Amino acid sequence: MMPPYNWSLRQVADDIGVGIATVHGWRKQLELEGLIIRKIEPDSEHSTEQIFTILLETAALSEHELAEYCRKHGLYPEHLVAWKQNCLAANQPKHRQLVDEQRAVRSEKARIRALEKELRRKDKALAELAALLVLQEKLSALRDNEEDD
Repeated sequence: MMPPYNWSLRQVADDIGVGIATVHGWRKQLELEGLIIRKIEPDSEHSTEQIFTILLETAALSEHELAEYCRKHGLYPEHLVAWKQNCLAANQPKHRQLVDEQRAVRSEKARIRALEKELRRKDKALAELAALLVLQEKLSALRDNEEDD
């Protein structure tokens, strides 16, 4: 949902086990708070490395030099502003905290799955042991009946 991962809403919803509408509402709230900036255009023609290089090249340029650079490279100054905001938002502590929380949730889910698997295995073993005990008691009862006859 946010750089650098940019997971889809569906991935986030499936990962944390909520509906996609809930995640969509969360994204809208983050946009209102200014923590997520929507891209002006899809950046399919620029890789993240290219965007980072462009931002580094234009960081120290004056407004006039920036306009010239944009004309020369077929960019809009708005793209540069949006890219810079996305980079800054990606490095905010709240983003890191969110990523850490998501990582923790994933690890806890994995731990829960492992514990559930172990519990199912132990339940099966216990059921097998109970069945063996019942059979042993029946066999013992049959032998006692044979000895009495």
